[in-house]
Amino acid sequence: MVDRLTLTVNSRLARWLQFHHGRQQSLDGQRVWNKPDIHSLDDWLRQVWLQSWPEQYVLTELQSRNLWQKIIREDPSTSHLNLLHIQGAASHASEACQLIQKYRLPDEPAGFNNYTEETRTFRRWLTRYRKQLQEWQALDPSELLDAVSLRMEQGHIPLPGEIIFHGFDEITPQMRGWLDFLESRQISIRFEPNEPAPVASNILQEVISRKQATVQKYEDANEEVTQCARWIRSVYREGKTIGIVVPQLEDYRDILEREFKAELAPASVFPWEDPHLPFNISLGTPLSHEPMVHLALLLLSQKNKRIPLLTFSTLVTSPFLNLPADEIESRRDLDWSLRGGNTTHVLITKVLSPEQKQKCPTLVAFIKDWMGWMDKESPRLPSEWAEIISDFLGTLQWPMDKQEWEELTKIKGKRDLLSRQYQAFKSWKECLDSLSSLDRVLQKINRHQAVSNLTHIAGETLFQPQTHEEPIQVIGLLESAGMEFDHLWVMGCHGETLPPIPHPNPFLPFLSHQQPYSLPHSTAERELIFTEQTLWRLAHACHEIVFSYPTWQGESEMAASPLLTPWIKDKNTIQSSVSSKVADHPGFAVQLESVEDYFPIPVLPEEKKSIKGGYSLLKNQAECPFRAFAIHRLSSKTRNFPEMDVDDSFQGTLIHKIMELFWQQARTSDTLHDLHESNKLQPLIQKCIQEAFQDSSFDADQQSAFYELEQERLTSLILEWMEKDLERSAFEVLKTEEPDEIQLDGLILKIKLDRMDKTPEGKIILIDYKTGRINPPDKWFEDRMEDPQLPLYALQVPADAVAYANVKRGEYKYKGIAVQDNLIPRLESDLSRYNPDLHSWKELSLYWKENLSRTAQEFLAGHLKVDPLNAPDTCRYCDQITLCRKTELLNPFNGEAE
Repeated sequence: MVDRLTLTVNSRLARWLQFHHGRQQSLDGQRVWNKPDIHSLDDWLRQVWLQSWPEQYVLTELQSRNLWQKIIREDPSTSHLNLLHIQGAASHASEACQLIQKYRLPDEPAGFNNYTEETRTFRRWLTRYRKQLQEWQALDPSELLDAVSLRMEQGHIPLPGEIIFHGFDEITPQMRGWLDFLESRQISIRFEPNEPAPVASNILQEVISRKQATVQKYEDANEEVTQCARWIRSVYREGKTIGIVVPQLEDYRDILEREFKAELAPASVFPWEDPHLPFNISLGTPLSHEPMVHLALLLLSQKNKRIPLLTFSTLVTSPFLNLPADEIESRRDLDWSLRGGNTTHVLITKVLSPEQKQKCPTLVAFIKDWMGWMDKESPRLPSEWAEIISDFLGTLQWPMDKQEWEELTKIKGKRDLLSRQYQAFKSWKECLDSLSSLDRVLQKINRHQAVSNLTHIAGETLFQPQTHEEPIQVIGLLESAGMEFDHLWVMGCHGETLPPIPHPNPFLPFLSHQQPYSLPHSTAERELIFTEQTLWRLAHACHEIVFSYPTWQGESEMAASPLLTPWIKDKNTIQSSVSSKVADHPGFAVQLESVEDYFPIPVLPEEKKSIKGGYSLLKNQAECPFRAFAIHRLSSKTRNFPEMDVDDSFQGTLIHKIMELFWQQARTSDTLHDLHESNKLQPLIQKCIQEAFQDSSFDADQQSAFYELEQERLTSLILEWMEKDLERSAFEVLKTEEPDEIQLDGLILKIKLDRMDKTPEGKIILIDYKTGRINPPDKWFEDRMEDPQLPLYALQVPADAVAYANVKRGEYKYKGIAVQDNLIPRLESDLSRYNPDLHSWKELSLYWKENLSRTAQEFLAGHLKVDPLNAPDTCRYCDQITLCRKTELLNPFNGEAE
């Protein structure tokens, strides 16, 4: 028999009491001591139950919820309830079942059937649930306390000499019955710090006032957390404990972790450092959010061999899967080439070329194993799926092989990371064990159902790496029960949190069950009483207490909790401007001076051959010389994953191809008029659209409905555009999409002219199709010409007009300049409007040549200064900002550095 047993309301309090006991023993000079018998109540009940060799077993919370889901899903009347979420309904049903057991609620059918459709349906579910438990000889988790009490009475479980209960804010009727039994057997019962009981409002105010409580008001949660962190620095002393209690810890968690690291462990911002964090945050994050687990679920969840490109890229370049050093470069090249297209999915049976297969044998084996996993379609028990999943991931050496673990453990700064990954791996294996435990509930399921259940289990499993207990604890309101601190800060104390808004259970009758039995969260009065009791307990658990709340939460203005009104002051007493963040403390304290760091890097003769680009080279040099240097000489480029198969870029390319195919057949304006008058224009356009799609990467078989809609849209678009060409005087199309090269001061540029027209008078017109925004002709007359495309083409092909054809619905028009009026309707011929020094087309050609030659010479001379033409607009969509760092200096008011 155990002489003294300490039972806590939760596992965190049990660990905290163990920590305090150990620290006190150490302070007393002890080097070795016996570990006290401290457990959470739930853990202890399960432990003694199993040790009594019972005939019944206790369902886990997961098994219970899944059984409820199965019952709800199979109930024919479920559809009448309009349930939005079966899992949510199962959670409420499970909660209702436990409340009935813990609060000794009457559960006769009449009490439920005469209330609402929801309560009637729940009573039917409850009957089936209990029947299933009987067939399985199983217990619901809420029945365990009664079962243990009975086994104690029968002598199968020994009685302890004394039980100390820590941190209990409430004693349910079920627990009261057990306590009465223990007292009848002369077992000593004691509650720490006090036995739960309602607290009068005046007594609560008196207790809080004795702690010199203050209420701090801050602008938002960020400022609230920052000020709290700085307060911790000011009050912390060796051997003292600090508690940060946050009722809405889930909402605050990310801010708390970020700001506490920055203020309390500033070196944590450096990736190569491995600082000790002096605080613990009790709330973990979903295991499914851990990168290695997220990757595993991503791998397992693919339904077929047509894989999203982003998913495929993530998997083949992931360090958590077998990635040999000799394949890294080839896999990156594969990833780069796939990003360059317009496809959003890849077919893994065809994604690798013969050359890539030869270079990446491990990747070939990975794809083969992956396809083998996808081919497993026959139903199996969850435990069988768990074993298959474990073997499959092991074959892929997920999360990494043994040699990698050993090598990384030798690197400073990697040990904590590896510890985290190892613990995440252990939690993952526990998730597989949980999946295996569902054999009886789910029976045989297919692969998709197995992965769906595993994903849900990992999503509900909160992962918190185990660390040493620290003197600074960040905890939720309920978790704080029984914990004592020297200093305490209660955060987020606005009117919607203290007390919280009630949310009664939808499956229990309100008037006959929830209100008279004062069930948790049932009424505003119940929430107020419980909150007052919690605040009284917090005030007794510390020497100093601070309350705070944010004025704004998102777009909602918040007010302090009415329970804290007596301690609200006009001005904050805690408002520190002393920051410990690295960003606020540069590692140097010298006077800074500005230095013009600019050294041209001329293009070498042998380098010219490797420089690739067309008009975009001149465009980039004009907009920002450094951008041109980075893209065309350093080959620094970004390729984003396409969000859609048919994005703006693909549509532009498609329209260019349609126009090319059309004018290759039509050739002249006379033919265009004939086609229009004979009603043959639309069929020809539709034929060209089909051929353009066939020539593209678009998979029409996979998206047949969208393909038909897109054909209709493009037919309408091109037909409407042709009205503009029908308005023109006679012309002949000489060339379409013809590639060419032009030499500009020794710089070879590749160009492709969309279209060249010729009039009966011999006038040449250069046309470039645009499907988006087009610049006005003014841009061709600037010193730094940011739109040099058509002027560059005009240097290679002497022209009498240059124009953009804006093929965009609602904005159909030609925009450009011409040597004379009426070559194309509404094209400007007065050059002096743009530049008063230009009076003829010949002078314009010379002006363009000089301007573009100067830009080319600057590029060849190595002019690479970070000098955006129109900052910050030029920088806004530039993909070189991480290389040039210009945006770090931009002032949002004038676009330049302060």
